[in-house]
Amino acid sequence: MTKLEIDNYFNFDYKAKDIDLFIKNNKNMDVSNLREYVYGSYLYFRIYFKISLSKYKTNKEKLDFVEKNLDLFSDWWSTDMINQFLKKPFDFEDTFSRAKRYVKSNKEFTKRFAYVMFISELAKNKNNHDKILSLMENDDRYYVKMAIAWLLCELLAYNDEIAKFIKESNLSIDIKRMTINKVRDSFKIKDEIKQDLFNYRKDNLQ
Repeated sequence: MTKLEIDNYFNFDYKAKDIDLFIKNNKNMDVSNLREYVYGSYLYFRIYFKISLSKYKTNKEKLDFVEKNLDLFSDWWSTDMINQFLKKPFDFEDTFSRAKRYVKSNKEFTKRFAYVMFISELAKNKNNHDKILSLMENDDRYYVKMAIAWLLCELLAYNDEIAKFIKESNLSIDIKRMTINKVRDSFKIKDEIKQDLFNYRKDNLQ
């Protein structure tokens, strides 16, 4: 199916469920010719990655494909969507090995991906937390800072000790404030932990 045929099919009026129904009905379609249209397009991004990744059996193969296409990540949604297309369970060591490389990228959304990769069941296992925390570093780019804040909030839901890291780390005031804002909105974090971090923000992050 060509780009024009897809455009005519959707007529630029669609939701994710409509795209997924199209993908289900065209799962054997060759989407390699769509690559040049993917950047910045939710429609083509979802079709290209979801169909392509469905052809691989293991997450290693899927993530190898993603790695070859990291240049197509154009916004927060393009990084955050990929976990939906992977198989469970995730392999921590493979994910961590990739993330160590991605955090050194000068591309904002490749670096964001390094963090959001762990916002899955990998964040639930406290045995993973020290390694994940070793990836945390300051960055001035908004969507990277938000990814770090989101991941820290997710880790805190399963490990009260993350509150100590948030307070004592050398992460920027911006990242700490963003994290505590995320904590405020979380239903998974204990009220006493929230209050402790709110007090810390009031006393130290003005």
